[in-house]
Amino acid sequence: MSTTVAFENQGAALEFILFSRCNCPLCEAMEEELRPYIKQYAITVKRQYIDNDPVLEQRYGSKVPVLTLEDKTLCEYYLNPEALLTVLSRH
Repeated sequence: MSTTVAFENQGAALEFILFSRCNCPLCEAMEEELRPYIKQYAITVKRQYIDNDPVLEQRYGSKVPVLTLEDKTLCEYYLNPEALLTVLSRH
């Protein structure tokens, strides 16, 4: 079963999901890079661990970390600030 950990703002309008694995340095780096956006734009990011979840393992495999919003992939492996800011500017 996968585990979800949230680092968020209460009442945030946008909820992103960061698909991740345990002991994943790239995943931890993307989480840290997201923190300023969480504060500045009052968004929620939920870290969803794909370990031991066959469906998520099949979907994301070794592509983690993957940042999504409403089931749409924004970036894989590394944070793409331009893609994130484009989405934030639309909401």
